[in-house]
Amino acid sequence: MKKIIPLIILLFFVINLTGYSQLSDRVNSPSTFKVGTRPLQGNMGLYFGLAYNEIEYWFDHDLDYTGLPIVSLKYYMTDNDVIRIGIQTSKTKEKIKGTVDPLVDGSSLTEKNYVDKESRFLFSPGIEHHFTSSNILDVYVGALLPFGWKGEEYVNDESYTLGSYSHYTRSLFSFTYGYEVFVGIQSFVADLPLAIGLDFGVAGMGHLGTQYKHVVENRSGTITTKQTFYTTDADALGVKYKDMSSSDSKFQGNVRLTIAYFFKK
Repeated sequence: MKKIIPLIILLFFVINLTGYSQLSDRVNSPSTFKVGTRPLQGNMGLYFGLAYNEIEYWFDHDLDYTGLPIVSLKYYMTDNDVIRIGIQTSKTKEKIKGTVDPLVDGSSLTEKNYVDKESRFLFSPGIEHHFTSSNILDVYVGALLPFGWKGEEYVNDESYTLGSYSHYTRSLFSFTYGYEVFVGIQSFVADLPLAIGLDFGVAGMGHLGTQYKHVVENRSGTITTKQTFYTTDADALGVKYKDMSSSDSKFQGNVRLTIAYFFKK
């Protein structure tokens, strides 16, 4: 993964050099977009940003699906001041419901219901300030304040002969918050309303309420038992708490490859 950042930087400057002769600045071009010029006050853009730490997460977790990279809508309040609104979301669900023939299965199990679902949502408002009027190398600073939530639910119900059953539920709901401060560079490519660039910065992310709640209910004959406990891990292999709260946070540097498509309102 350490080789990815130099390759991204090299790609950016190659594109920048090949497009140099085709670009004009804001002053010399009467058109906003047709000849590769910069956006002006009142223009909007769709922004797509893929961060290095997100790529690293995918490789470390065997390309586990965590949602689309940040997709934002940009709006130029002035020629140099921009507001951004972005979202990142994902949802997965697996559900199984069925009856079992004990004679075929070779057990006392008669019914099994299973649900496993996970959802994430992240809302990321932000601002940018652009310093130069050149579209060959547009330099800016900005900040994001993302917040959202993460939810998980796992249910496993099993019924047996003679009225016995087992019911297990594991759930989690945590609040996500964070920040990102960055310096960015971008270049407007050829004759299209398209910009490609890089963001360099630092980012922090935290979660409140990372504990898992477990509810276990069993019935065997005429005896019914029910337990509720909390753990810091989904597998419940650690300490089982009667009551608890848990949180986490992470701070790190970040590099983000950016692509933006601009249009008039």
